[in-house]
Amino acid sequence: MAYQNSSPQIITGTQPAADRAPMSKWWVVGVFCASVFFFVLGGGLLGAWSASLSCSYSDYYCYGDIGEWNGGIACIAIGAILKFVFWVLLIVWCVQRRRSRAPSTIVYVNAQANAEAGTVQKPQPVANVYSVPQRDYTVQPAPEYGVAAAQAEVPSEKQVATRYCGQCGTGTITPFCLKCGSQVPM
Repeated sequence: MAYQNSSPQIITGTQPAADRAPMSKWWVVGVFCASVFFFVLGGGLLGAWSASLSCSYSDYYCYGDIGEWNGGIACIAIGAILKFVFWVLLIVWCVQRRRSRAPSTIVYVNAQANAEAGTVQKPQPVANVYSVPQRDYTVQPAPEYGVAAAQAEVPSEKQVATRYCGQCGTGTITPFCLKCGSQVPM
């Protein structure tokens, strides 16, 4: 009878988060360039219309090419729509880019036992858990003033004595010599 391992084996691996390729940045750049083009074209058409406009002040009527006016307004409207599409595509591209850079971790539990039994389980993604460093909120005593400060400066009975290193003779208050690194006897 062959030995079978019944304890779970944990095997981790990484897999890209997105199943399809992220959107190309050239879509965003192309839509932006198209919107700028239509704004410039619309402005040019409106400028040409206003330059060809001739008004008669006697009958309060202006004569001009209405096609330039309509074309200019249409080009500016298309430019505004393309500008809106540009902002939407930019947001989508940034979100997809951020998601595609963060690989998801997949944990296979008892992968060997499942492979031997012939059952294939779909890997389950595990959420990444990050620990946030916590700040130290211990209460620190306030500085003392006046008489309390004068009493605090009185030397106490337990003062730290200077010890001397046996190798180089340097005085120190730490357990190790700062100059040569050897242990200072107590």
